Amino acid sequence: MNSKLKWALLGAAFATTVVLADENIIQSGFMTDYSQLSKVSDESADYRYMADGALERVANYDAVMIDQPEIFIAADSPYRGGKPKELAALAEAFRAGLTVALSEDFYIVEQTGPNVMYVRVAISNLKLKKKKKSILGYTPVGLVGGAVKGAVTTDIAKKTDLQEVVMEFEVFDSVTGDRLVAVIDHRGDGDKTPATWEELEAAAYNYGKLARCRLNNARVPPESVVNCLAEFKQDEEQ
Repeated sequence: MNSKLKWALLGAAFATTVVLADENIIQSGFMTDYSQLSKVSDESADYRYMADGALERVANYDAVMIDQPEIFIAADSPYRGGKPKELAALAEAFRAGLTVALSEDFYIVEQTGPNVMYVRVAISNLKLKKKKKSILGYTPVGLVGGAVKGAVTTDIAKKTDLQEVVMEFEVFDSVTGDRLVAVIDHRGDGDKTPATWEELEAAAYNYGKLARCRLNNARVPPESVVNCLAEFKQDEEQ
């Protein structure tokens, strides 16, 4: 199979899941342009944008820069408190989950370069509710296998329950600044089906695994391409 056909097939794996854009997309202001994102139906996220030729370009990258995530507490959050150290710890826990997953196949670096992707992340529309129960008996469970301090072990998780959260990701070429991929995923629905800190922690690691899998697919022959979404769903259900 020639390379042009390979890229066509890989591109179709993304393109066939795209449907009409949703005008109700939650916009925190983290991304400079939300208009390019379209609703997706493959259950890996809610909205996605992929630049033309992005798959061909990411095949050349072997290193990733992961910026510290930005945090946006929703204006209508039942509880809007958060000490700077608490928010910083939450941001670092989320970045650590991505780092652990991506570092299995990519170098994690702090300098730009011709083969380096730059990843921006936001934890936005964060809706918190103060815990009613005492935290004295709280026992955190780390879902990243103990490799890093997880989101559920942070002080903000000990004193609040997570109600809703939106995760925003952008991937850029670290040299040109071209945006290659943008993804938005919304979790939870307040008191009806609230999100959890455990879910947020697991999502950081699982999104990293999904991204790693798709990046690797762009670098291998067609016969070696794997079903990344199937593995992602399996991890999400665990």
